[in-house]
Amino acid sequence: MSLFSHGMAIFLLVLLSQTGIVLAVEEGSNVTGIVSFHGTLPVAKTMPVTENAEICGKDVQIQTVQVDAQTSGLRQVVVSVNHVLSPTTDMPLPKRIVVNTNCAFVPRVGAARLGDTLEVQNLDPILHNTHVKIGQKTFLNVAQLAGSRPIPKTLRRTGLHTFRCDKHTFMVGSLLVFDHPYFAVTDEFGVFHLPRLPAGTYTVVVWHETLGSLEQEVIVPLQGTVTINFDYS
Repeated sequence: MSLFSHGMAIFLLVLLSQTGIVLAVEEGSNVTGIVSFHGTLPVAKTMPVTENAEICGKDVQIQTVQVDAQTSGLRQVVVSVNHVLSPTTDMPLPKRIVVNTNCAFVPRVGAARLGDTLEVQNLDPILHNTHVKIGQKTFLNVAQLAGSRPIPKTLRRTGLHTFRCDKHTFMVGSLLVFDHPYFAVTDEFGVFHLPRLPAGTYTVVVWHETLGSLEQEVIVPLQGTVTINFDYS
């Protein structure tokens, strides 16, 4: 980045900061941390299987609160930043693949950027009907036979996309869609990384499908790494 370009970016950063919005630039700092859970684990929910029990089993155990025994880290939590404008880029947007496999959506929880392509696949030897809604409005409703081709669809709205299989009601999933690239999903240890945030003050929000949301304010410097942790107790 040239000196002029860098100066212009800082000017825009300061200008937009006064309105509570931060403009993303090419340089920035990393925000990292861990989302943990120290409460009592809820009892896994047992869901009966009424279709294709020979493949899916007679019942399914669902435990949405998945915690690492060593770190107490909580997996499959979506972490994002509020009030940041996405930088302009010509880079192609990636696919976000959700697979019907072993009678479950994998990943069960995910995140994507506005304009990404959602691709739904069926790897099971049975029919699945993937039904995706944004609120009460259907975004995608497609039946896929075993061995059928993947179904792509462009993500054109932000917000929570909920997944259901109309044939197997115990199958659920979630996809949060953002209009910027500053989001992550915690790994098996509850760790997340948000790279290259521009300097500014942000609200960082974490979202879990059953535990709800937490948020904290964080001040990000021009360069370096900031650590911010969250705990569901």
